[in-house]
Amino acid sequence: MKKTEFTSANCPVEVIDVEAAAFKVMLSFIYTGELTELNGDNAMAVLYAAKKYDIPGLVGPSLQIPISELRNVFLAYAQAGLYELEGFANDCLFYIDKNADTLLKSEEFLQIDQKLLCEILERDELQINEEISIWKAALRWADSKCRENGIESSAENRRAVLGPALFKIRFPRLSNEEFSKKIVPSDVLSKDEVIAIYLFKSLSNCHGISNGIFPMQFPTNGRICDRKDGTLLMNIEKMSAFVLEKVGSSRYSEKVYINGMPWKILAQIKTKNGSTDNNQKWLGIFFWCDTSKKDSLWHCCVRSATFRIISQKIEAKNSVGTLTISNFVLDNKLTNLGFPNFISFTELMDPSNNFYNREEDKVTLPLMSCGGAKNGENDFRSEQIQRHNFNWN
Repeated sequence: MKKTEFTSANCPVEVIDVEAAAFKVMLSFIYTGELTELNGDNAMAVLYAAKKYDIPGLVGPSLQIPISELRNVFLAYAQAGLYELEGFANDCLFYIDKNADTLLKSEEFLQIDQKLLCEILERDELQINEEISIWKAALRWADSKCRENGIESSAENRRAVLGPALFKIRFPRLSNEEFSKKIVPSDVLSKDEVIAIYLFKSLSNCHGISNGIFPMQFPTNGRICDRKDGTLLMNIEKMSAFVLEKVGSSRYSEKVYINGMPWKILAQIKTKNGSTDNNQKWLGIFFWCDTSKKDSLWHCCVRSATFRIISQKIEAKNSVGTLTISNFVLDNKLTNLGFPNFISFTELMDPSNNFYNREEDKVTLPLMSCGGAKNGENDFRSEQIQRHNFNWN
């Protein structure tokens, strides 16, 4: 931290670990209650001062500065972990994931430590255009650390400063040309590691390689931005208890990333036409984008989403109810879209329809999404909703 000086009537007092601008913001808040000088450049330094001097009223405003305005989102994330601010930490990670291509090229990225480098590079959620950009970012970081330590940026030193972070890079996901022309000549990988990756990329059955002479030590799975469509699955457990809950009660599926965006199924107890009769409950099903923060320009376009209920008996003929929504746009005001009256609980729990598994006390809901677009892509000018009646055949 920069040195800040506070001068009393006769003698100066040195505050060596709080930035001058942050200290001024803190004093202004203490004496006047004003925060006119709080901004993205000093917010994290103000947070540090608020925590150090136990000023709870200053913590909240420091965390309300938009993530996009913070001077260093990596530092912000590190501080969030230090102070156990889980929600703020998640907001920082979401911003890092969403803007990975830009942030990995920033000067701020070069300032992070090896532990945080590992945490970032291993994230499935990083929205990058191509895996080679991860290698380039790691190499920039390694060269920066070599300079800081006054050592040559040799292959040996690069590997040493990267340490475990090297094994977070998904070399098997690179094209043969990228790997051969950009990775191999760097000499950062050992000969055995190079051979293992070539074998993995060239052989169709790679299961034996990981336990063979040339073990695979690098991740082979793609990142979530590679998925262009997908299926969400939700089991509503303890269904008999859920039916008895009040109108508005909700259940959520596990989060699934499709084309870089986080999605969940939202199941909610509804009534029809605004009725307050708890005996006339319906199951509402929605496709929900689980983003923690959305600015006024946020939007996401999805070509189609198909809602279904799976029969609990394979031999059942009346197996599936289906409704489809096509070409819809979600934004910061409309974060979910679906059917508030998908099926009545009377129909859902009817044994003859085979939707409710009495033994396991559950109902299974799959939702298929095709072509969920990234934020800002495919700007549909109109919203077209195509409804299909239940198909019991």
